[in-house]
Amino acid sequence: MPSARRVSASVVRPLRTAVLRPNMTDRLASYEQDETVAVHVAVALEGGSEPAGVGTVYAEPPPQQHRGAIPTFAYEPGASWRLRGMATSEATRGAGLGRVVLEECFEVVRDHGGRVLWCNARVGAQGFYEHLGLEIPEIGPHFVMWRPV
Repeated sequence: MPSARRVSASVVRPLRTAVLRPNMTDRLASYEQDETVAVHVAVALEGGSEPAGVGTVYAEPPPQQHRGAIPTFAYEPGASWRLRGMATSEATRGAGLGRVVLEECFEVVRDHGGRVLWCNARVGAQGFYEHLGLEIPEIGPHFVMWRPV
């Protein structure tokens, strides 16, 4: 299985845009944190140079409306990191690359002293995140999910 590496925003943005925001430009699929505090992760197929899976994480507490469903310690400064822009190319879905990216994101959080990773999971991705141990505090069009790391 290929390993993930930490990269710049410019490396993850094209796949993020193509998969998650196909009708937008890279600029419109950018996050305010991309060039400042975010850490970006990418994985390519063996022998490939283009990312087949990407994810972005940065320190941010979970939404306040989930207090009580997410442990109190998650709201301490620097304890929680948000996962955004998690995407795998259509051709490589199911090959385990998403797991490789997410496991490296867990490592980023731990490296920075974080204790929780959370995300707004799209409905179609719920099973993927549940399989990797994230929990759902509430149901909606996007699911807020979290996991201690």
